[in-house]
Amino acid sequence: MSEPHNAERTCWNCPAAIFRGNVDFRACGQSQEEIKAQLGDEGQIMIECSRRPELGHYEPTITFEECPQWELGDYGYQLKNMRVMILGMDGYLGWTLALKLARQGCEVSGIDNYLRRDSVMEKGAHSIIPIPKMTDRLHAATEKFGVHINFRRMDLRDRQKLAEFIDEVKPEAIVHYAEVPSAPYSMVDMDHAIYTQDNNTLGTLGLLWIMKDIVPESSLIKLGTMGEYGAPLTGRPLFEGMFPADAVLKWKDREWSMGGEITPRDPVSFYHVSKVQDTYNIYEACKYWWLRSYDIMQGVIYGVHTDELAHDDTLRSRFDIDEWFGTVINRFIAQAIAGIPLTIYGAGEQIKGFIALDDAMECMVRLISSPPEPGQYEVVNQVSGLYKLRDIAETVAKVGNEKYGLDVEIQRLENPRVETEEHPFEAVSSKLPNEFGFEQTVPLEKEVDRMFQVLTQPEMKTRIKEKEHTIMPKTTWSGEKKDPEVIERYKPGTKDSDGFEAVLHSEE
Repeated sequence: MSEPHNAERTCWNCPAAIFRGNVDFRACGQSQEEIKAQLGDEGQIMIECSRRPELGHYEPTITFEECPQWELGDYGYQLKNMRVMILGMDGYLGWTLALKLARQGCEVSGIDNYLRRDSVMEKGAHSIIPIPKMTDRLHAATEKFGVHINFRRMDLRDRQKLAEFIDEVKPEAIVHYAEVPSAPYSMVDMDHAIYTQDNNTLGTLGLLWIMKDIVPESSLIKLGTMGEYGAPLTGRPLFEGMFPADAVLKWKDREWSMGGEITPRDPVSFYHVSKVQDTYNIYEACKYWWLRSYDIMQGVIYGVHTDELAHDDTLRSRFDIDEWFGTVINRFIAQAIAGIPLTIYGAGEQIKGFIALDDAMECMVRLISSPPEPGQYEVVNQVSGLYKLRDIAETVAKVGNEKYGLDVEIQRLENPRVETEEHPFEAVSSKLPNEFGFEQTVPLEKEVDRMFQVLTQPEMKTRIKEKEHTIMPKTTWSGEKKDPEVIERYKPGTKDSDGFEAVLHSEE
């Protein structure tokens, strides 16, 4: 058995460490090595431990493996009863993660303003998987798992209430899911675009100031998106947020190192623009105030399964299929069941990164359990596979036809978005497998099958039928409201995919 990935991390990474010593490193913006070099042989970086005050002042050299506050668990060493706050707990990801963390022994708290419920209702849709109100969900979690989750209804932008809650809980990690997660929603009209950027950008900026003042040792695990990068037509690799050390810029017979520079962004909607602004705000906060953060550039998450969600129907997370919030694979499954040809936009040669819900949650637990160093802004590309949209449609059609007796067709629609439909795509996702011990366990076809199992149940089929009219895109990037024209309709397996092939680098 290999050594747990975070066994050799030390107090320097631990949120219980309170730093004291000969240098105000928060103001310096220096690494541990630079500080030690300046202090010389006689200087010391001294800390106290909020969990082990009996240690007094000491150097931050105790490893997670050596510290009794860190216990070996399913995902490496985990801080006992770690206090984790989830912003956006009522959502698809927030509720799923809350259950997993609570079962891992974390003290979970969270907030939500129910924007997702309200916005889906505004669209005239509903979650295909019925979800109870939050009080009932919390009761079910206690009844089924014996866990207690501390929830408050709250808007991220209510900074006074948020600060009071954070001060009360003193979270050791904060997971930030409390953002509008939809490109189409941000493109509906002026009001939706402004709300998206107000909630996302200003909400996150306020959170950073609150963390600085109240919990500067806590780590921020922030959900970004691979959509920040766009799909560069040059085919240059999409590195994990920063250029690697050996990257160079050449121009007019001159050469510069690009190592450590933030890579270019090319956001593809007003929603994605808000995520790019988050990137820079979080980066600056880590630099100015020595906060610590993982910025998760996540691929499209799909699926219905984790062990916790499958334990009982009352614990299920939501599943949206409408054009605003239904991500592409979720929409395809619903269309297949409803007898609607699967809708790919334009050529269908667009390449995206994807990861199954179960795998995504494991990644999050591993990151939460392995905090960055103070001042460290770290970017992780969280994907397990790259696929063309037309190939995704073929997979959904194959499973639906062969295992569930459906007659699934595919249709190409006039593209409502402004995007390049054929492009190279070369992404790097090496940190999760090589630094955090993550291994993909859920291939695409396996999770598609799980989705069909759940959504072909009679109640789910009825709920899909009731809201199938919300699936087709009506929001266009041009601002027009119209039904897209059908370009082509065909049977799966009758067309070959052409164009560019995706490349995913997972090695170190």
